[in-house]
Amino acid sequence: MVQIGEEMINARSGERFVWRATRVSTGGEYCEFDLYLAPGARVAAAHRHPNQEERFTTVFGRLDLVKGDKRTVLGPGEVGVIPPGTAHRWGNAGETAHAIVRLSPALHSEEFFAMFCLLASEGKANAAGLPRNPLQMAVLLDAYREEFDFATASQHRMLSAPLAALGAIGRRIGLRSGHPDEDS
Repeated sequence: MVQIGEEMINARSGERFVWRATRVSTGGEYCEFDLYLAPGARVAAAHRHPNQEERFTTVFGRLDLVKGDKRTVLGPGEVGVIPPGTAHRWGNAGETAHAIVRLSPALHSEEFFAMFCLLASEGKANAAGLPRNPLQMAVLLDAYREEFDFATASQHRMLSAPLAALGAIGRRIGLRSGHPDEDS
């Protein structure tokens, strides 16, 4: 379980998370973290949160936020809101940046980020910060489908069934997602 003040680092993607509020501390209403981005850091892939709003508040630096087809650069004090189901990606638009990120409701986002950071720390992530093992990626995306989805509906339709099958194979050979509902 993630604790308030806990730090997670994904050295591969250049992200550092420091948790301000957790699923437990807010009764599931939201989770919130300070996101520190090294120069050049960016999210590994465009994605959607099917059931969550994501809010970015830039503290310092500049955040390049792409929501659908619209690109915005957020400076200090500026806020970007991503409604549920909206494809987006983001990255650092300059020197080190800091944003406060809130996901509402929390769901199991903390565990998802924790697994990505753990895999990176174990050398099991590629340069973008994604798991190198495609079966491990399938296990994660299958377990956290309420929190994260492919960027487009066509990708979702085309890849959901194979992803579930690959996730089952990955779990059968011992790969884990870190999801609280996962059988140990």
